Order: sequence, then C-alpha cells, then structure tokens
Amino acid sequence: MEGAEAGIQYYLNPDFSKINGTVILQALGQAFFSMSVGWGLMITFGSYLDKKSNIIQSSGWIAGMDTAVALLGGLMVFPALFALLPGKDPAAGPALVFDVLPKVFDAMPGGNIVGGLFFILLMVAALTSTISMLEVPVAYLIDDRKWDRKKATWTVGIAAMIMSVPSALSSIEGNVFAEIRFTFLSNELVGFFGAMDFIFGTFAVIVICLMLALYTGWGQKISDYADELANGAPGFKGIYRSGWMFFIKWVCPIVIILLILNMIGLFGAPQAA
Repeated sequence: MEGAEAGIQYYLNPDFSKINGTVILQALGQAFFSMSVGWGLMITFGSYLDKKSNIIQSSGWIAGMDTAVALLGGLMVFPALFALLPGKDPAAGPALVFDVLPKVFDAMPGGNIVGGLFFILLMVAALTSTISMLEVPVAYLIDDRKWDRKKATWTVGIAAMIMSVPSALSSIEGNVFAEIRFTFLSNELVGFFGAMDFIFGTFAVIVICLMLALYTGWGQKISDYADELANGAPGFKGIYRSGWMFFIKWVCPIVIILLILNMIGLFGAPQAA
C-alpha cells in the first residue's frame, strides 16, 4: 500500500528527543499493565502453581511472547494508518484499532467476515483479561472471608460493572465525565477514564511495584525468595541468583523512585501527561 513504508519508518525509528520522565513512566506503567505486574495477578496465580514450577522460564516466555505480539500488532496498524488515514494522529492510542483496521478489512476480499471475526476475538481477549483481573478480589473473598466462589465472583463482577459506568460514559463527547479536567502531580488529566487510567493504571501500579520491591528486598529475607525461585530452576544460582537479588534490592527501587520524582517535576519542569 502506498504510504505504508512511512508508517514502518515512524514505528521503527523512534524520536529520542520526545522521551522525558513522564513518557518513561507511562511506558513503564504500560509494561506493568501488559505483564500484569503490580496488580496482584502474578501473586494470586502464582499461589496456584506447584512448588517445582519453573517460574523463571515461565516469566521469560510470557515477557517474550507479550513483546512479540505487541511488535507484530504495531507493524500491522501503523503501516495501514499511514496508507489509509494519512492525516490521522499516530498518537491517538488504542482507538486506532477501530479507525484503521475496518478500512483494512474493507479493502480485502471477504473483509466483512474477517473483520467481524477479528473484533469478536478482540472482545473475547478483553473479556478474558477482565476475568483474570477479577480473580484477585475473588481470591481474597474466598480465602479470607470464606465466601464460596459463585458468591464472590458475582459480587465482584457486579461491583466492577457499576464502577465502570463513569469510564464508559467518558467516551461520549460533551458528557460530564468526558469534561473532567484536573492536575495530578503536575500532569493534566482529561476525562474520567483518562484520569483513572493514569492515577490507578500507571502511577498507583508503579508505586505498588516499588513497595513490592522494597518489601522483597528489605522487609523480608531476600534469600528466601531466591530459594523459592530455585526450586523449579536448578540453574538459578551463582551470578544469576546474586544478580537477581542485587536488582530487586537496589536497582529496581532506585529506578522507580527516580522516575516518580522526575514525574512530579523534581528534576526539571513538570511534564504534561
């Protein structure tokens, strides 16, 4: 397609001048969200694993496949965007899927069928991701409150649906939830959904990860966690074990703290989100 090459260049040739503390923080938040880090999901699902499960190998596969799928998705969307919608802002976010792909499907034989199947699968992917996120509060109600799974699932599911209404309404232009604007830690947030996504989907998740790193590295005996990892990974010893402990105890907390401080403008002018 004419213009597709420009989309590939845009996607694979980053403009490093645009990178600042807020961009890095948002990228880190997206990575944590995509990998389900900081949401309690990995801890919850990890509690269901066998003691001899190779957590390191599983983590590597998850990270690798997640990154590969994301890269392939970008290679599909951006070339089509530049070819079919040359005036569209490439930074429009997830909405690009609904702007670009329908035009791609329209231009191909049997596109109506393929497009319909694609968006059905997209809906299933979103639904299954939501179900996995519900497991954290559901597991709490089952284990600590002794609720049965059916009661816990229905309660959490209904509560989540009710609380999601303002976010859904914020996608409608002119709606009161879409017009919400305020500043949070020097970042201007627009719309209820955008505000909640940044506060709880980016900032809070990173703060939680910082707390987990501090708790693991300093609040408890970190060698005990290393021993747990080694149960299913005999090769996790020597420099690998020492390197992991060093990163958890020193590198991770320091990097996250610096990112948060930069976000609030400590090292320069505040950045807009």
